[in-house]
Amino acid sequence: MKKVFQFIVFASLLGCCCLTGCATDLIGDPCDLSKVESPTGIAIHPNGRYAYITGSNFDLDYRATDGGAIYVVDLQTNTVLPSSKRMGSFGTNIVLSSDARHGFTVTRDDDALVWFEISEDGSSISCPEAGSDSNSLRKCRVILDDDPTHLAITRSYRESKIIDDSGQEFTTRIEFDLLMVAQLRNARVTAITVQDAGNGKLDFSHETASFVYSASEVAWLGGERFAITGRAASNLVVVSPAIDEKGHVKGLYSSQGIVVPTGSGVYQGRGMATDPIRSQLFMLNQYPKSLLKFDISGLAKNDAASDKAQMTQMMMLPSDILKLIWVGGQDDGLLYLTSVVDDAIYIVDPRQMEIINIVDVGDGPYDLVVHEQNLYIVNFLGESISLFDISDIRNPVKVKELFSAADAAAAQ
Repeated sequence: MKKVFQFIVFASLLGCCCLTGCATDLIGDPCDLSKVESPTGIAIHPNGRYAYITGSNFDLDYRATDGGAIYVVDLQTNTVLPSSKRMGSFGTNIVLSSDARHGFTVTRDDDALVWFEISEDGSSISCPEAGSDSNSLRKCRVILDDDPTHLAITRSYRESKIIDDSGQEFTTRIEFDLLMVAQLRNARVTAITVQDAGNGKLDFSHETASFVYSASEVAWLGGERFAITGRAASNLVVVSPAIDEKGHVKGLYSSQGIVVPTGSGVYQGRGMATDPIRSQLFMLNQYPKSLLKFDISGLAKNDAASDKAQMTQMMMLPSDILKLIWVGGQDDGLLYLTSVVDDAIYIVDPRQMEIINIVDVGDGPYDLVVHEQNLYIVNFLGESISLFDISDIRNPVKVKELFSAADAAAAQ
């Protein structure tokens, strides 16, 4: 019963900003940067040694303005490094740029996109504009609106023809990171391009439009195309940005609304994942508890008018599940789903759409990520990180749990 109550509180906190703000500035302490607390997101540096963990401050133990954090964790020594930084509360997932020079997350309390610079070896993060406030990311923010709750990233570019003074024509190429952000209020979605402006600064361009009610998660579909799901929606919406030759966002457009026939008027979309070639999209639906499968092979890469996609299967689930990822190759890959209630991951065969294994994790598993043969899961309630060996993806083997309750007791 306690576990169910904890999940209800957690789920309520996750959704509370749908109608009103979850928090106001509170008198109190800034968060503790020496230990991982209330983790909701994780990303791994390409070298595999360092992890970047979102500390969400969902229980408001600390003041809202800087009660959240990005923790830098050394996975070899099982330590939180001193380069960890404070930020606003209710942070969600973390994404890294393609060259791993920058990381991004969103914080719902202050309606912000938060960014940070990553050292070459991955061991430290910083805000180049922080000045004397070196422990904070508060000055590395782009203020959005309407409760940003999840983001996805890809790398893109624009090319243009230029004629010089001598009349010779040549091509210029501008590269940028492209972010798409789902926002819980007012059906909002924001597209953001990020370019290196030099001297440690970034140039941001962004535009916002309304597409899907209570947008909750976004998934990259290839090219400059993203799928947006919502917590009280009827369609899964495919969204792309309009970007000029300088790499600046001028607007957004929806190329398709994919009908989600769940038997009720709306669905409650949560996590999404695609197969490696992005021919199929999988989405978690919290009510009714189910895993939905979509054929997106007909989505055109550039011609919006030729888009075709549809839901092909609905598999009922035995538990509330919030996040999922694809693990393995195109032909033999599986889906891993985290259950906060059951402290487990459900392993699903996406071809047969059936559960083939259930593996115990930690206390309240939430976000998860794969690096080579390792699976990392942040446990929201346990405030720990579970490491699994997935050499056999059908039978993950738990190696250890970083920052577990046993570790904390031993440290005392």
